[in-house]
This record gives sequence, C-alpha cells and structure tokens, in this order.
Amino acid sequence: MNAPRTPAVDHNRLSLGAQLGQGGQGTVHEVTNRRINEAAGGGWDVVYKEYGLAVLPALRADALAARADLIGELSAADGKWLCERTAWPAAVVQRHGHTCGFLMRAVPDRFRFAFRSLNGAAGTRRLATVEYLLNDDAYVSGIGLTISDRDRLALLGDLATTLSRLHRLGITVGDLSPKNLLFTKAPHPECFLIDADAMRLRGTSVLPQAETPDWQVPDGEEKATAAGDVYKLALLAVRLIARDQTAKDPAVLTPVSPALADLARSSLDPDPRRRPTPALWAENLAAAVTTASTAPASAPGRPTPRQSGRPLPAGAAPGGAPTTTTTTRTGALVAASVAAVVLVGLIGLGVTHSHHADSDTAAPVGSTSATAPYPTFTDPTFTVPDPTDTTDSDPGPTDSGLTDSDPVTTSASPPPDDIAAAEVGSCFYDHGTTKRADLVATDCGDGAFKVVSIYDGTTDLSRCDDVTDNDESVSSAVNNRVLCLSYQSPGGTAFHARQGDCVYGANSGGSWSTQTCQTGNFKVLATYRGTTNDSKCDSWQHYNEWKRFGVAGNSGLDVLLCLSMNYPDDAGYATQRECLLKSGADGHATFTNVGSCASSNVVVTGRTSRYNAGAFCGHDGWTTWEPPDYPALAYTVCWRPK
Repeated sequence: MNAPRTPAVDHNRLSLGAQLGQGGQGTVHEVTNRRINEAAGGGWDVVYKEYGLAVLPALRADALAARADLIGELSAADGKWLCERTAWPAAVVQRHGHTCGFLMRAVPDRFRFAFRSLNGAAGTRRLATVEYLLNDDAYVSGIGLTISDRDRLALLGDLATTLSRLHRLGITVGDLSPKNLLFTKAPHPECFLIDADAMRLRGTSVLPQAETPDWQVPDGEEKATAAGDVYKLALLAVRLIARDQTAKDPAVLTPVSPALADLARSSLDPDPRRRPTPALWAENLAAAVTTASTAPASAPGRPTPRQSGRPLPAGAAPGGAPTTTTTTRTGALVAASVAAVVLVGLIGLGVTHSHHADSDTAAPVGSTSATAPYPTFTDPTFTVPDPTDTTDSDPGPTDSGLTDSDPVTTSASPPPDDIAAAEVGSCFYDHGTTKRADLVATDCGDGAFKVVSIYDGTTDLSRCDDVTDNDESVSSAVNNRVLCLSYQSPGGTAFHARQGDCVYGANSGGSWSTQTCQTGNFKVLATYRGTTNDSKCDSWQHYNEWKRFGVAGNSGLDVLLCLSMNYPDDAGYATQRECLLKSGADGHATFTNVGSCASSNVVVTGRTSRYNAGAFCGHDGWTTWEPPDYPALAYTVCWRPK
C-alpha cells in the first residue's frame, strides 16, 4: 500500500514527562500529549528517545526516517503485525529541522510480571526479559515466574516465526540477545522485540551495528544478517533449555528433541551459508512442543544465585564466586545482583545493570483489537496529526520507565584494565552486560558513575562506607583494589542531599541543586534511598513538598527527599490561635514563634493558602507571601494583637 509519509514531530510540540533512562546513546522520556494508533482501543502510549550529541554525527537520519515510513509502505496486515510484535519507530522528532530522536510505542503491559523480592514480597511490575529465564529453576520460580519446558519451547517457536516474517520484510534483528527480547505466556506464549532502531532494514543501519558480549556472531562475519539471527536463535535455544547464560553445547537439546539438537549444530556452523532458516526452526519447535512437559519448574525456598534474588548477569553462573562485587548504598550497603529490567530501545546506552530497567507504565494492547494500517499521532487538543508538522518522520525505540524497591548490586566483573587504570575523577557507565563487564569507561556526565575514592591492596567494600556521596562500591580481586563510585544524577546535585541541607529546583521540572539555606528554597527533612514512595514523608512536621530522583534500571539508588519550604518567618507555618511575636512596622513586620504566649504580642486568627487575601482576614491584620515557582505553598495569615 502507499500511505502518506509519517510527518515528523517538532520537539517543541512534545509534552515530556519523567526521564526514564539515560545512557551512551541518549535519554528516554515519557510523552504525555501524544498517542499512536488510536484505532486500537484508544491508542498506545508513546515514549521519546533523544540521541546524545556524541552519537549524532554517526546517526543516519534517512535510515531512521525509512523505518518510520515503512509502516505506511507495508500491507495493512504486515504493518499491524510489525507494530504489535516490535517496538518499531513511529515518528521522527526534530529540533530546528534536524533529527534529534524518535517516538515509539511503550511496551504492552502483558510483557511485564510482578517481581518477587528477596523477602518474598511482591514488588513492582517489571519488563519480562528473557534474560530472567537463563537462570536455574530455583531462581526463576523464586522471583515469581511460572515457566514450564513447553512454555520455553513455545516462546522459541514464536521467536522463530517472528524472525522468519521479519526477514521476509527485509528486517534483520542483529543484536538478538535476551536483553532485547520480552516474553509473555498470556493469552499465549509470545515474544516482543525492543531496540528496533538498532535493527537493519534492507541492508541499512541507523547507527553502527553493535553486539552484546557472549551473543556475537563468529569473528569476521558480517553483523545483522539473516544467518546471524539464526546463529543467535540457536544460542538462545541452547541457553534457554540449559538455564545458563553462556552455554554453547547443542547436546543439551538432545533430551528435549534430537532434531532440535541437530538443528542447533547446523545453526552454529561457522559458515553462514550452511545455516538453516528460522522457518525450519519454527517447524521443529512446533513438533517438540507437543511432547514437552507442562509442569512448571519450581523449587522450595528463595532463589540463591550469588547473593541476590535478582537475575544473574549474562555469563555469571549461579553459585560461582564473583571476582568483582558491587554494592549499592541505600542506608546500608546491601548485596544484591544486577537489576534485570530492559529499557526499551536503549541498546548500547549503558542504562544500568545489564542494559535493563523496569518500566512503569504502558498501555495494554489487546491482541485482537482493530489496528490502523500505520500509526497516527494526536495531541489532546487535536483529533488529527498537526498539519503544520510536515517535515521528515523518523522514530526509534525507546523505553518505559523503571521503578523498584530493592537495592541493587552487580556480581559481574568489570574489565581488569579499566579497574587498574581508574583514577579519582574517572567515570563509567554501569552496563552489567556479561561476566566480562559491568563498568565501561566514559566521559563524565549525567547517568555515569564517578570514582570518588580508591583503595588499593584490599577488596573490602566497606572501605567506601564513609566516603561522601558514595553510591556504589566495586572491588576487583584481579587488581586487589576497591573503587567508590558516585552516581551523576541528571536530576542535579540535590540527588546527594542529606537531612538538613537546602535544595531547590523549578516546579516544572529540570535540575535540582543543593544551596545555602535561604527564604524560598527547601530544607530537607528526610532522605530515603531505594524508594520513591512519597507517603514516607507524611509524618514529618512542616512537610509540604517532595522530590524524587529515579535511577534507570537501578532502583536501589532511587532517592526521595521530604522537603519543607523555607518561609520568610514563622508565620509561614503558623496555625490558628498560635501566639507570635511581631516586630517591625506593618508591611515589613517579622513574626517569630518564641515558644511562649506570655512573651508574644499577637495571636493568629486565620490562615488561607491564597496569596494577598487580605479580605479573608476582615478587620484583622494580615501578612502574606508566595513562592514564585510554587504558588500552592503561598499563604495569607491573619492576626490580631493580644
């Protein structure tokens, strides 16, 4: 079909919500005023990925636009299928006529599950990445997943069918790995592919092709080909059945199906020309499903991989002794493993721990709902796409946000050379992708971890306990040294504020900084780590504002500040019938609570949150004040002489 080109969206017309993640390629944000595909039961939520300045020179805007245009070029059936099975780019975002990012649908809610924490309590819903399934049955059942061997084979069969259809459309996945693959069992086993802007379309790529360690094609082979996808499908089949992150021996499939074992051997052939097609995989998997066990894997007690109830990073075998340990500071240093939650579309972003991050909201999409032949966008005030947005179109995968209540640590090993070369002031992204790397050296910037202290001749992580602004500690047995790391929050220096500090930031969002205490900024009443639950602030006296700092993929580092406005004087928190000492002439008076009515000269007769509301006080005197960015915290306090 020949549908019109999807119009580009001007960045200024987007209403962005919370920042959901940040990494080496860019940042991901909620979008609050756009939806796509309104024919699908009200439409799908979208998110925005903005490329970082460092990657823009390598970005092929024409290739990104071609992905957005593809939906309109396909048949209605193929376009609907592609949008329901992948996080495919839906529209390019431009700033001053230049491509700066893209919009894509948020992940459907059915590709999430309720993660069970170490103490057995149900946690927040997380993206159901296949990486969770590459661990032993005790771990998988312990975190709340019910998966049988038949389910595993059915998921592989769905992926094989998906790859076959993608290849017919001229699309190869390239970086096919468990971090880019989501799964669900309901209403039937199926997969959902994210990071679609990294896929190759008709031989072209948006950015240079990258591969996840331990999921690479053989050295010298061209990346992102159909044969390469089959190679990685075979790796996934072996590792999914072996419950192992790095297994490569096809013999593990023999008890399940000798035919599948043979198919895996031919798919792992170093010569790409000898590998079979995904369609042959789908056929053999369909046969194997019929005889596979439907009994869900289970194990008594809690999972015990490493020191954590979180998914092991790729390449880390349960029970193995880590050469590197990372702890997250959340009041106390707690050992836990990599946060395995995928930030949609952030391939190579270094978005914390195994490139994974929880997602907070995404509209559920019914599998049988009517779907428009290609995505359309609407603002709340428009019923059709804005006709003034007529520039190019080009979207890219993004992600949904992430929240979590457990502290996070990683047990994978950073490269020894990076640890050895680190100095105070060095910065890293915390990828946690495989046994080879948690930390990747980078320029210091938002989302990075900065080395604030180094201890040589030890692997004792507690050496970092009293280091100012330490958020994560990494030890290397190879180098016999400990790095104390401080997270560089995009939210500003207030991320590291402590009780009694003063902070400020605009109510409309943006960076918050630590400041000298003064009228109009906020005093920190309490700081909570590892949570963004603002109900914790309710019991604090004079609490009237909160500030949350989320850390993509590592909710153990999340920060909640309970805040109190620094009013000009004690009238700001005065209540009716409270005694105050008034000093100075009316209009310039200061009101002080001296703790004694006998030593006071006025009594409060009324209070309203309206500014300059003298009429409210009638014939009584009054004082008023309003913080410019926080009009809801204004007051008019009425008083009369004692």
